Formats: sequence, structure tokens, C-alpha cells
Amino acid sequence: MRLVFLLVLALLITIALIVFPDIADQELRLEAFGWIFETRQGAFIVALLAILFAAALLRLFVRALFAGPGTVWRSLRGGSNKRRDARLREGLAQWLDNRGDFGARAMKRSKGVLPDWAMDMLKTLGIPAKDQAVATDKEDTLVVALAARIATDPSVHSKPDLVARKAHLEAWLNVHPNAPLALSRLADVAEEEGDWPKVVELLESEWKQGHRSAHSVKPQLTNAYLKLAADQPEQAMGHLRKAYRLLPDNDDVQLAYGDALLLSGERATAQRLWTGYLDQHNALDVAHALLELQRQDPIRAYRKLEGLKDAEMNVAQRWLRAELAHAAKLEGLAFEQMQALAEDAPCLAAWNSLANWFHEKSDFEQAAACYRRALEITTSANQ
Repeated sequence: MRLVFLLVLALLITIALIVFPDIADQELRLEAFGWIFETRQGAFIVALLAILFAAALLRLFVRALFAGPGTVWRSLRGGSNKRRDARLREGLAQWLDNRGDFGARAMKRSKGVLPDWAMDMLKTLGIPAKDQAVATDKEDTLVVALAARIATDPSVHSKPDLVARKAHLEAWLNVHPNAPLALSRLADVAEEEGDWPKVVELLESEWKQGHRSAHSVKPQLTNAYLKLAADQPEQAMGHLRKAYRLLPDNDDVQLAYGDALLLSGERATAQRLWTGYLDQHNALDVAHALLELQRQDPIRAYRKLEGLKDAEMNVAQRWLRAELAHAAKLEGLAFEQMQALAEDAPCLAAWNSLANWFHEKSDFEQAAACYRRALEITTSANQ
């Protein structure tokens, strides 16, 4: 900018000297430190401008010498910082608007405003998740991590296949070991693969290192232990105990743990487990399991629930009581209690039980009405 100013000033002075030649021919006398310098005004002004111009060129040369040939080449190719900044803004605008060549050409010509690795990251941001290639070792570590993060984003609709996402995550962890987000997404990939030991290892590591809270990791870790128990029957009880310690108030955990107790011959323990759980939770699945367990002596189990009032019981307990009465051949009590439950709340299980009972009695008209009511409840729940 200063060089341009000097050139414009020199041009204006030259024009003035040509228009007014008498001024240029006037003599100029300078005395300093015993020296006397005499010349014409025009020649003096031209010499002064030449000296300033030479000083500006020398300054640019020194700056270029210390900046290096790369910076000089970018400056000559891209122009001033203002122009490079304008090109960068235009490139970013094209990328944001998803128009043209997505700003590739404009951002390429704006080098020098941002470092090269930032330019590479901007280019990576413009590539959709499914088109992200697995980064090589030669690329910047930030570019590798960014490409992997985009490719493994669980919220995108079109994403790479499982093998490609796993390769992205391995490349990410290679450049940023123990990256919390990479480990979390690797656990999700392991879930898709069905590699439950790996899922448990990764989730426990995240939890212990404080990368994830207990609230967020417990459901996923519990599900992994349940899957491990199914895949490794010889170690099922150990896995189920861990799941029970994590989420004792989970219906699936209760059912799996109770079934394991039954397989190991601990029938009474399983019954106590499920009975205590129903006292605190309205769990119809657990009630179904407990009903099958108590069918051997239904009248005894019914007597334990008989004295409770409806207001003191949840829906699952009321359904279980009515089913136990039916199993104990107490038909009048069974129909009365199940009908009251079906009418008090939109209970699908109650209407299904009534339909089955009427079907057993060959009262098909009443059975059809109950099935119709159960279908209506299911339809409304799905809407």
C-alpha cells in the first residue's frame, strides 16, 4: 500500500513539474555540517522520490528474504491480504450455500489467510459422510480425526458401511489415542457387529476414565451383559449378577436373572425376586413369568394377594391375582376381578385374558367382543 502511495505521489509531482517548469528550474541550496549542496528543485524532488522508492523496495526485499520463497510466491499469486480474505469469504459462502464448486477454487486462491491444515479441514467439511475416504498416515492428524467424526456421525441418513466406519475409527484412535468420542462410537460399532466382550471392555473403560456418566453408560452396558449371558451360558450367572447390580429396576434384567435362578434350581429365590419386584413396579412381563411359576399351587399364591385392596395394588398385581383365581378354579372371583381391571384402565392384558376365558367356555360372542376391545387399545397405542 505504501509503495502504491509513493508511485501516485511521484506521478502527481512529475505532472506538476511539467506544468510549472519555472519551479523545477529554480535553484536549491542546502548547508549542513560544513557541506554545501546546490541543485535545481526539480532534480532534488525526483532524487528524493527515487530514494524513498528504493527504500520501499529494499524493505520488501528484506521481508521476503526472511519470510521464505513460499510466502513470496503465495503473495505474488494471491495478491494482498484483503483480496485473499475476500476470496476466502466467497469460498466459505459457496460451501455454506452448497453452490458452484463448493468454494474449492476460491479457497485455494486464498492461501495465506489460513494455515494449510485449516484449508484441508474446510475441504473435508464439505464431503458427505458416505463419501469420506479413510485418511492416510500422510494427512494431518486433525484432518484424519475430522473425516472419521463426519463418517461415523450416527445422525446422518447415508453413512458408510460398517467396515468403513470401523476403519475410520481405528485411524482416529491411531492419531488421537483414547479419544472419548471415538471410543464411544467404536462401542456402537462393536454392538452392530455383535462383539459383546468388546462392547463391555470399551464401555467400562469410558466409565472408569470419567468420559461418560453412569446414567448414560448403564443401560448400554446392562444390555451388553444380557447379550453376553445369552452367548455364554456357562458364565451367564456372573454376567447377570453384574447386570442386576447396574440396573436392578429393569424388567429385562429381572426376567433374565430370575430365569437363570430357575435353571440353577433356586426356584424360591426366583419367586421372591419377582414378587418383591412386583411390589414396587408395574411390570406385566414379570407378572406373566411369576404366574407360570405359581401355577403349581395357585390357591396359595392367591391367598397372599386376596386381602389387598385394589387401590393398594398396581395393574400387574391385579392381573396376576385374577389369573391365579382362574387357575385355582375360582371362576366367579376371577371374572369379577379381571372385568373390574379391564374397565378401570385400558389394560390390554386384562381384555386378552377375558377373551381367552370366554373362548375356553365356548362363549365366542363375548370372546370376540373382548378381542375387539383389545385390538382397539393396541391401535390407539400405536397411533
